[in-house]
Amino acid sequence: MTKDLLSVFGPNTDTEWLNKIASDLKGKTIESLHWKSEIGAINPVIFKSEEVTSDFFRQKESNSWNIRQRFDASVNGANEEILSALKGGVNSIEIYNLSSKNINTIFNEVMLDIIHVYIDINTNEPKTTIDIFHQYCTKKNIDTYNLKGGFIYDPIGNVALSGNWLQDQNKDLSEISEVLLAASNFNTFSILTINAVTYCNGGANVDTQIAFALAHANEYLDLFKDDLILLEKIIQKTEFIFGISTSYFIEIAKLRAFRSLWSTIISEYTSIKDIETRIHAINANLYYSNKDMYNNLLRATTSAMSAVLGGCHSLSILPFNYNTSDNNDFGLRISKNIQLLLQEESNLNQVKDTSKGSYYVEKLISIIKKKSWDMFLSIEKTGGFITALKNGDIQSQIKRELEKKVNDLKEDKRTMIGVNKFINQNDDYPGDRELRHSPDIVSIEPIPQMRLSAIYE
Repeated sequence: MTKDLLSVFGPNTDTEWLNKIASDLKGKTIESLHWKSEIGAINPVIFKSEEVTSDFFRQKESNSWNIRQRFDASVNGANEEILSALKGGVNSIEIYNLSSKNINTIFNEVMLDIIHVYIDINTNEPKTTIDIFHQYCTKKNIDTYNLKGGFIYDPIGNVALSGNWLQDQNKDLSEISEVLLAASNFNTFSILTINAVTYCNGGANVDTQIAFALAHANEYLDLFKDDLILLEKIIQKTEFIFGISTSYFIEIAKLRAFRSLWSTIISEYTSIKDIETRIHAINANLYYSNKDMYNNLLRATTSAMSAVLGGCHSLSILPFNYNTSDNNDFGLRISKNIQLLLQEESNLNQVKDTSKGSYYVEKLISIIKKKSWDMFLSIEKTGGFITALKNGDIQSQIKRELEKKVNDLKEDKRTMIGVNKFINQNDDYPGDRELRHSPDIVSIEPIPQMRLSAIYE
């Protein structure tokens, strides 16, 4: 005999719910639940959503995502690392420093036709790298038309990170159409990759990250506004990479808010509907610490769950000891296992669109969208993203927001376990790994990549 469970629970008014919350708080006010976030004051007590966001979430039966890991093709033993990672559960690889000298070695016994493969072509000769990879696939009888993955090309992102163009502005931007032509044999590959991780690890707030990602990508679309065929190909072959912080619900809302705003921009250029927004996520190194490093595992797990529930297509998790000189094999294995646990134990890949309909998330999306869109419009009015980079406006905005985060940490308004709270006084850690620095001579001020905990180390 079945019973309608809803009949057991009678309807409640907002006042009754508020009285119940007040009772459970045992003397504290409901206002004590309000918290100050980087997007403003947040009231978590929400009974209804005034706005339901249409964010073009992936219309799939599951919430599956790929586990991606990055490899340097110029390093000895890279092939062994790739094969080990694939055997352990990685199903998406990202390769940089690929050349005709190492391509046969790097892909030896790698079954490219059953995984996703991404090739970084942010070099002075991007078409050459594409040709090298295509020739290899042809030689090995690999069907490039159905091969899954992409080429990673983002000259504007290179300027933001390093301060320099790959060649110069005109050559780099004109190269896009040639890269698209050279990659025509790779039907499902993405071509442009908008690197918004730079803004996250620079210290930008979530609304700023979205605004900059939109303005960054819009620079590319504006180049081809008079060629509709090429423009639509560019839109369909663009992937975004976002850094994911430890603010659980806000990061879920960030990815959903971005998709909604990006669809708004796309609709201004083309009438094509249901264009899938490809998103790769990486947990933010900004929040990693070298003190009490195992806390980084908790930060990574929180970030990973946010990325997955926000709808990323693929995810990379940094090893917990990423910033040290330690051998990170163990860290890489644990990072991969976090994703496997989320898939195989928590079954987060089995439920379609988990966070949709949450009043709280919808409210956060609404706040983030408004702030991000206003900032995006402001950038466009002053000449666009490249102009803002050259003028230093982008760098100044990020610097202000980073300084606020650092000061909040110093003043205990922001908590990092093992850093400014519950400090392990007996903790020793290896020295910092050698970080890649920007060239001494730069044409544009680069966005420094930071870690909040560095002031305590």
